[in-house]
Amino acid sequence: MRRDISGLILLLVMPAALIIVMALIQDAPFKDYKELKFDLLLADNDHGSLAAQITNGLKHSKNFYVTDSLDGKPITEAQLKQLLNKGDYKIGIVIPSGVTAEMVNAANIVVNDIAKRTGITTTMPTRELRGQMYIHLYFDPVSKPSFRTPIAAALDKYITYSSTNILMERLSMLSKDTTTTTTDKADLSKIMQGIGLKEEPLNDKGDLMLHINSVQHNVPAWAIFGMFFIVVPIAGHLLREREDGSAFRIALIPGATFYVTLGKIVFYTLICTVQFMIMLSIGLWAMPVWGLPALYPGLHPLLLLPVAVCIAFTATAYGLFTGTIFKTITQALPFGSVSVVILSAIGGIWIPVEILPESMQRLAIISPMHWSLDAVNQVILRNGDLSSVLPSLAILFAIGVLLWVASLIISKRQNRPI
Repeated sequence: MRRDISGLILLLVMPAALIIVMALIQDAPFKDYKELKFDLLLADNDHGSLAAQITNGLKHSKNFYVTDSLDGKPITEAQLKQLLNKGDYKIGIVIPSGVTAEMVNAANIVVNDIAKRTGITTTMPTRELRGQMYIHLYFDPVSKPSFRTPIAAALDKYITYSSTNILMERLSMLSKDTTTTTTDKADLSKIMQGIGLKEEPLNDKGDLMLHINSVQHNVPAWAIFGMFFIVVPIAGHLLREREDGSAFRIALIPGATFYVTLGKIVFYTLICTVQFMIMLSIGLWAMPVWGLPALYPGLHPLLLLPVAVCIAFTATAYGLFTGTIFKTITQALPFGSVSVVILSAIGGIWIPVEILPESMQRLAIISPMHWSLDAVNQVILRNGDLSSVLPSLAILFAIGVLLWVASLIISKRQNRPI
């Protein structure tokens, strides 16, 4: 063990790292959503007392960080939808104009009915109900139903609380003289349903899905996970070439090492791309056979091809890097397998990044799988175009080039050809 320091590190450090990472990640799902805090966009088109109470309640809550202005200007509904579509925020609500007036009118009807039953002659001004109004709730299209449901319940609680305050204010005004109007006896439960919370899609282009399902997440996520496991055969192949002397014979030919390495990258990139397309095909056509929803490829499905190629290139470069830094297959293969598991865990393959602890969310950006999944989600969930996936693809390509160049430099310094 004293002679094999790298093996000792592999035996002790890697399992410890895996335990720490998985413990941190699994901590979030075991917590109630009431213990977590989320960024929330708010667009107030009403500016009434009900809207003010809802806004203040959310700002003082333990569940939300409320953002209602950007650059000193109130957020508009269009800005809110754009920011959610880009994935910058996960939740947004829009308070439409007239909500306060409708709530006050509904409360006045209830107060008048109570006054009539108790013999109080004072009445509040009312008009005919105009039908149900909704405070619109929006989510990032990537958000899962398990995330949406408790958030919607929490927001509904604040709306109900604010509506009750309006009713109590109107009851306290019974003793004041106001204009008297008549109204038919109404069903109190229906009257108090005048304002509700309704989740809305961000757009209505094509046959879009309102909610992410198991197929939409698991097919691309585990396809990416499988692509990065190419590290095992690539590293094993490189080390066997060194052991049997074929890598040394290639190195004797001037300039051959670079072109042979380039050939390996092209070949394994094609293999991974085909693998990804097969996984998507299973999502498209095999999942419905088993009673699951078919994979929805987004409005621009052809973009998945360059996305797959870029992910495959990065995975291949990681395999070359792993095969270069280790001396034996016994060292390289366990490291490759465990490191892929760790990178997938912190990159959002297993658990959505938005519910991870804040420290783990910052750490997620170092995982190429995070950028891989983000690029795929931009296409199939946010219906993004080329401009929306270019940032993620640029980061993936940069990581791949960095790993490839590092492999060439390390192999040259150690006189161990790739």
